[in-house]
Amino acid sequence: MTNSNIKISVCIPAYKNPEFLLRALASLATQQCSSWEVIITDDSPDESVHQVVQQFQQQLPIQYYKNTPAHGMPANWNTCYDKANGAYIKILHDDDWLAQPQALEKMAAALDANPDCDFVYTAYSNHYLQTGDIEDVHCNAFYQRLLQQSPVNLFQRNFIGPPSVIMHRNKPAYRYDVKTRWVVDIDFYMQVLQANPKFVYIDEVLVNVGISGEQITRDCFRVREVEIPENFYLLRKFSLKALNNIYVYDFFWRMLRNLEIRQIADLRSSGLEGDIPAPVRQMLTLQRQFPLRVLRIGVVSKLLMTFSYLFRKRL
Repeated sequence: MTNSNIKISVCIPAYKNPEFLLRALASLATQQCSSWEVIITDDSPDESVHQVVQQFQQQLPIQYYKNTPAHGMPANWNTCYDKANGAYIKILHDDDWLAQPQALEKMAAALDANPDCDFVYTAYSNHYLQTGDIEDVHCNAFYQRLLQQSPVNLFQRNFIGPPSVIMHRNKPAYRYDVKTRWVVDIDFYMQVLQANPKFVYIDEVLVNVGISGEQITRDCFRVREVEIPENFYLLRKFSLKALNNIYVYDFFWRMLRNLEIRQIADLRSSGLEGDIPAPVRQMLTLQRQFPLRVLRIGVVSKLLMTFSYLFRKRL
């Protein structure tokens, strides 16, 4: 098959986890799909991933690349994208797997049916590997409307999900920002939907997401030195005026509260450089008037946030 005939590139940026990759590739081997390829770029320090890949060389149209030296996350994701020949890219992290044999075909069909759309995402199941619990995650109508209104509403919550639940057109501009780690997926969704705000949501579980204790979330969640610089970087990247959006304003209010940021000095010690937007200064001024135990009362915090928002300095 020539490169011009490939419709779907399944991109797997791998790093160790051979047992998880085995499951991911096994799910790909069941796909009722034609005109596709599987690209694997390997950041592992050993041959464990390559050994798994070799088991599927006869079953799957795999192209395997070893990164020497390792590129790191998310540069490895971009490396995988750079090697993709398909019209559509389906990123699949090595600890995730497809939920049904028609998954790739259904996502590609959604893009086929909507030629003015670049982006599709799907419902998914979280599989908690330590407990065995399974949780189906659907994007309700309210969040779909928020996404239609503006991609910056993703600050409020990542209601799309992890990268494995998406498929998008293969365009050189659609790459992951190597300056990010904690917000890397949100940043990517925002840039794609800013370029083309049209999307398709498939309300059917097509992807299984493995949740383990080794994921990046465990290293970054509620860590000031990670969350503060990256979220402010994302805000500045897409416009400080996003703070005029109540959902974005509410996100930064909650972040400051949850990370116990009380002073400008706390922002600086967390690694934030540059000017601090006036609305954020106002948030801090008001939050300092109340003990944290009071701010953690949901209804009280929401009322104070609303008051702060109504009387904010507009940008």
